[in-house]
Amino acid sequence: WTFEQNNHVVINNDGTNGQIGPQALKAVYDVARKAAMDVVTGQMRDGGLFSGGGR
Repeated sequence: WTFEQNNHVVINNDGTNGQIGPQALKAVYDVARKAAMDVVTGQMRDGGLFSGGGR
């Protein structure tokens, strides 16, 4: 099983001194969370790991 997803994301960092700011950190978190939910939803729908089958 292989999962490959390509996202084009532009994040404007609101931090200072090379640190990631709170708005940018939230944007990264939201993108990662959506990607994880897409994987889980796909697995549940397509008979994969989270579908409840094969136990």
